Amino acid sequence: MVCPGHAHSREYSEFRRFLGSSSGFQSHQYRGVEFLLGNKNRGMLRVFESDPAAHSQLSTLLEEPTLYDAFLAVLARAGYAVPADILERDTSEPWTFQKDLVPVFQEIYESEATPWGFYEACEDLVDIEDNFHAWRFRHLRTVQRTIGFKVGTGGSSGVDFLKRALDLTFFPELYAVRTEIGN
Repeated sequence: MVCPGHAHSREYSEFRRFLGSSSGFQSHQYRGVEFLLGNKNRGMLRVFESDPAAHSQLSTLLEEPTLYDAFLAVLARAGYAVPADILERDTSEPWTFQKDLVPVFQEIYESEATPWGFYEACEDLVDIEDNFHAWRFRHLRTVQRTIGFKVGTGGSSGVDFLKRALDLTFFPELYAVRTEIGN
């Protein structure tokens, strides 16, 4: 009897060479989700130059505000002190930690006057982040179990590339505020 994990690795090895350079890099749907969540990278558009529809869709998503940008705009319209420079940022750039947002989220979490929907939306964003991170980790472990430390099919460094992706975060202020709540 063959252990299912061992059969999986062996079976994958038999057809991996037929994948050529195919990888998650070529999934415009995956890249679109990353762009919507804030992990934007203009250089990734080159991957889709041979697919005009995907390239067009991703170009649009690259320029449009992220889910987080849209949420921050809603908070600003509701009277929260979201700094203007954050609201006016170049949304084609990847999101980076904005320490000036932490007090905004601290107010949302600590004030009894906070509308439940804003609190709940913050927690929903944290849930999205947690689930995406868990998926990245499971993907890394599956790749590691299946191909070890071989180069990825798309030419990436494989497991090492996926390990670095675990450090990416979409909504860092929603985690940073946890340290401030109750202080």
